[in-house]
Amino acid sequence: MKNQDFTVFHGGVHPTDGSDKALSNAKPIVEYTPKVVEISMAQTGPSICELLVKEGDHVDRGQLIGSPANFFAVKLHASVSGTVKEIKKIQNGPKEIPVCVIEADEEQPPVKDLPYLHEMVDISGYEKDQLIGLMEEGGITGMGGAGFPCHVKYKPNKPIEYVLINAAECEPFLTCDHRMLLEHSWEILNGVNLMVKAGGAKKGYICMEDNKQDVADRLNQLLKGVNAPVEVKVLPTMYPQGSERQLILAVTGNEIPAGGLPADAACIVSNAQSAKAMADIVFAGIPSITRCITITGKVKDPKNFLVPLGTPIRELVALAGGISHKDNKVILGGPMTGPCIGTGMTGDDITQCVTKVSGGLLVLENDHIVESACIRCGGCGLVCPAGLSPFKIDHAYRAGNLELCEKLHATECIACGCCSYTCPAKRELTFYNTKARDAVKAMIRERGKK
Repeated sequence: MKNQDFTVFHGGVHPTDGSDKALSNAKPIVEYTPKVVEISMAQTGPSICELLVKEGDHVDRGQLIGSPANFFAVKLHASVSGTVKEIKKIQNGPKEIPVCVIEADEEQPPVKDLPYLHEMVDISGYEKDQLIGLMEEGGITGMGGAGFPCHVKYKPNKPIEYVLINAAECEPFLTCDHRMLLEHSWEILNGVNLMVKAGGAKKGYICMEDNKQDVADRLNQLLKGVNAPVEVKVLPTMYPQGSERQLILAVTGNEIPAGGLPADAACIVSNAQSAKAMADIVFAGIPSITRCITITGKVKDPKNFLVPLGTPIRELVALAGGISHKDNKVILGGPMTGPCIGTGMTGDDITQCVTKVSGGLLVLENDHIVESACIRCGGCGLVCPAGLSPFKIDHAYRAGNLELCEKLHATECIACGCCSYTCPAKRELTFYNTKARDAVKAMIRERGKK
């Protein structure tokens, strides 16, 4: 469906004034390799890998250590060269997840200086299926949050017109993609070019909000005189600009139908850091073993770090000067969608390690918010990008009425957080709308089995 009247999507919010991004977006990325990495065999949501190594084994950086055990998983590789010191188990709901603990060798293999780091590389010798195969071998996943396997995403059963590279980074405080686009521009541009070919698309758009004009200027300068179907698209700053549905609508005018996927709008959406990972595996044979993460908020020196997967986040907090506010709440990711992992934390008590989808760690003042009764103002519906009535879904779910949740289209919730942000009663609308979405989807699946 085409709707060219839209220049931006319905709803959305402006949660900050830009001072949050300014904490870290002008500082160069710090590269850091820890002495020990802890690589979980569950990198995203339902993904699970089977561990292929045992305690005492020596592994080389880039060696396969985890084989996908379900549809949502991708291959996992050693992010450092070293010795497997321990295989420990971490409880994740009803499952125990293996974690591979690797003690890094004192000397790590050097990274070769290759042409793709400095210029656009000719890709005429590569075929579409070959590139998708390399995606799978490299364990490339969506690195913006959802973590969906790229090699699956790039094999839709419908023709693709556009590959959109999501560089919007619309979550407040996070700036890791911003810095990567500035400092690793050629890798990302080469990766985008490869992804356009892998998708069989006619064009690739690198999409960002207009609070990243420095990035747009740099990329446009590098693209001058380059023969590649890649264009920079600058969009108004509006949260959640980086959500797939909203991004596709804003850039192409195409709408994803209810229950549909980006391919239904002739698009594939990938993250900017996923594009870098694509260039790394194709041109350097390096699988997806690093990512950039923002450590920000109430820390003494907010900044971005480029690190191996499995890096303990507490070490990065220490490198950022430590937590500077005692009465805090710590969020893994951004403030709109990231889960709170604790309050009153010191930094040393952070147990999480960097995964392929770790966009940031944010420390905020603990606001001790308490819910009050819904006043039926309807504000949540005005800002909902999916056009839902979040307060109605909230009431229906809390009352246990999943049938009404289904009628209210709870399955279309994108869990962006706009409703909770706007609610004057401080209702946990996002939490309960997301629970309703998942419960209704489960109900529909069960219904289909009968």
